Amino acid sequence: MTEPLSLRTLAWPDYLALTLYFAANLGIGWWFARHRRSGNDFFLGGRKVAWWAAGISFFATSTSSISFMALPAKTFQSDWLAFGSGPAQSFAGVVVGFVFVGLLRRLNMTTIFDYLERRFDRRVRLLGAGLAVLLKVCGRMSVVMLLPALALATVTGLNVYLSILLMGVVTTIYAMEGGFEAVVWTDVMQVGVMFGGVAAALWFIARGVDGGLAGIIQTGATTGKFQMVAWEWDATQPTVWVFIGMFLGSIFTQLADQPLMQRALATSDAGAARRTVVLGTLIGLPSTVVFFFVGTALHVFYRAHPERLSSALPNDAIFPYFIVNEMPRGLVGLIIAGLFAAAMGALSSALNATAAIMVSDFYGTLRPATTETERGQLARRATLIAGLVATAMAAIIASLHVESLWDQFLKLVALIGGGFPGVFALGLLTRRANAPGVMVGAVVSIAVTWWVQNFTATNVFLHGFVAVGTCVIVGYAASFCFRARRPAESSDVLTLWDLGPSRRGGKDPRSTGETRAM
Repeated sequence: MTEPLSLRTLAWPDYLALTLYFAANLGIGWWFARHRRSGNDFFLGGRKVAWWAAGISFFATSTSSISFMALPAKTFQSDWLAFGSGPAQSFAGVVVGFVFVGLLRRLNMTTIFDYLERRFDRRVRLLGAGLAVLLKVCGRMSVVMLLPALALATVTGLNVYLSILLMGVVTTIYAMEGGFEAVVWTDVMQVGVMFGGVAAALWFIARGVDGGLAGIIQTGATTGKFQMVAWEWDATQPTVWVFIGMFLGSIFTQLADQPLMQRALATSDAGAARRTVVLGTLIGLPSTVVFFFVGTALHVFYRAHPERLSSALPNDAIFPYFIVNEMPRGLVGLIIAGLFAAAMGALSSALNATAAIMVSDFYGTLRPATTETERGQLARRATLIAGLVATAMAAIIASLHVESLWDQFLKLVALIGGGFPGVFALGLLTRRANAPGVMVGAVVSIAVTWWVQNFTATNVFLHGFVAVGTCVIVGYAASFCFRARRPAESSDVLTLWDLGPSRRGGKDPRSTGETRAM
């Protein structure tokens, strides 16, 4: 029989810290609301966003409360064998930055799905945009809000629905008022809050362990907690070969992700776009080390103080549990703000990206004569709608008490959205692929991924590679069964094979840095 979990409620200094944090987010949103005038400003900041700020925002977009909680929980319970996911995604981002982003940035698009219409046709664009909206509103945004809310409810008794409401409402307000610039600069602040909180937590953990950081490393090494490499030919385990597959799949998964690529599209030119992506992905590598190390440090801490750990604690809540029970009042609120920051950074990016897709890819194709002022007004409404729906979905899922929510979400992402990045791969890497062929590939990839998930023990890190690889192979082969579309008269470069050496270097001789309205 497990002992009941004792709760330590938040004190007034903690609530004060949280209030100041939420107020700072709203203040940034209202500050940038004074400068926002058009749809282009709302979605891309007028393409004048500093590349280093966009890079930090790129990192915040790819990180979430999941990283803040799930990675420490993983290494607290086991070892570092899953660490390869960090380098796989970071190195994939470097490839994206140096090989692909320059080409896409020169097209001066608002959303990444515009490329699909130029390269294939409108049907492919709308299919990709629809899947993206579905996954972000009903999937990622809801989960990003729900998981930290559940963890805080477990260790503090803070109401789950109140936490969801705070994150959803505050994030929707500043994203709706300040647009893309507000999202980027709140991301910069939130990354600082998040890492400041993690650093403070590590300092308190080290204080409670003999030998401090050196003692943590020594004990972790002695108990085998730092094992991180497995070379076996086993697709069911997190091996080097599985992460190589993940690396290959992640290249096009990142390319097909509107929240990530929106940061590159918002910079001044192709060179700045490249630096944005490379910086954002490289920040992710040391952050993975930090989050994994937190889990190992917590294992060593509670190994030294087993009486302080409740046996009734869900594993995913281990880091919030330490924060609430071992750190001083006031600082607890600041670090919980870091947990909210991790969630809200990913949430605000998804909100702005979803609004961009709804206005540019759907409304824009039906009403192409819409003015920039009208697009700006539509953008605010779309952000509000997306925020309300995502917040409501998070509350509904919370009421269902679904088990293994994150595992199910990972499978859903690979199943529905995992194969579609293969369409981008076919567009960028081949001249022969056509619209009917790639749509066949996307549909078949869903079927194959479903079979792999339900009838094999393939490691979850490999599911994305399976989906992308299936779409590429089947889509390319199927394209030979359909007549190739005659390319429209255009000066746009749409495949790598059309990109000359001078343009691969980052400068387009036709480009003067000017952008055209989309």
